[in-house]
Amino acid sequence: MPRCRISAQRDRYAAPVPEAGATVLPAVGVRPVLVAAFGTYRRRFGLIAGAALVVFGISAGLDVLIDVVDDRASEYPGLVATLLVIAGLATFGTTFFAGLLDRIVGEEERGHPRRPLGQLLRTLPYWRLLAADALLSLGAVFATILLIIPGLVFYTYFSLVGPAVVMEDRKVFDGFRRSMHLVRGKFWLTFFLVTLPLLVEEDVVHGVVALVGDASPFLVFVVNAVAGAVVGSVIALVEVTLAGRLAMRKPDPALAHVSPRSP
Repeated sequence: MPRCRISAQRDRYAAPVPEAGATVLPAVGVRPVLVAAFGTYRRRFGLIAGAALVVFGISAGLDVLIDVVDDRASEYPGLVATLLVIAGLATFGTTFFAGLLDRIVGEEERGHPRRPLGQLLRTLPYWRLLAADALLSLGAVFATILLIIPGLVFYTYFSLVGPAVVMEDRKVFDGFRRSMHLVRGKFWLTFFLVTLPLLVEEDVVHGVVALVGDASPFLVFVVNAVAGAVVGSVIALVEVTLAGRLAMRKPDPALAHVSPRSP
């Protein structure tokens, strides 16, 4: 299978790629990845937590509205359109949040200079991330329809496509190829740090929300938003940290010799 071509002009804000043969490489394992992820969270808490509250707050608001409307949606056609718009915003928001974490981890783990939030917002490859996420979800669903195990295997091997697209400025299908290359040899590590937490994320959040299920819609919204932000940001940060470290340990020679575009 021919190697996908890497564009000679890379995103100038993409994280630097280590030279092939570099000797100083980050540790890859459950403990070092978790320690690094929580270290990044502590140093960049304001930005990460703030963005997570906004993104997961949109999803929490959507959940509350759906519960309030329940079976009466047909009576309020305008409200249905509003819910669809909010759902679109929630999808876009989670894509933005994943890309933002990729940039932050690139800065923290690879020594890339910090950029203002506005600059980060302007330079994220939103459409590529949305396309990669959609293909990953569709592929996992299709494989799971056949059997559960193939679905889990598919998702695990390609779960790092988002970080590959952002950190190394790759096209969508090249990101899938790169994800499989990174996970190969680290399948169980990726499964336990990425796939398994994602499987239980929704149950954990809903379990916390169930504790205040009979409270006012506003309190349910607040608890849902905070729980989603805490759980979702930690899981996403661990995923991106693992991807970044694997990428440094497995540099792509074709990418290592491409210089970033001049400002």
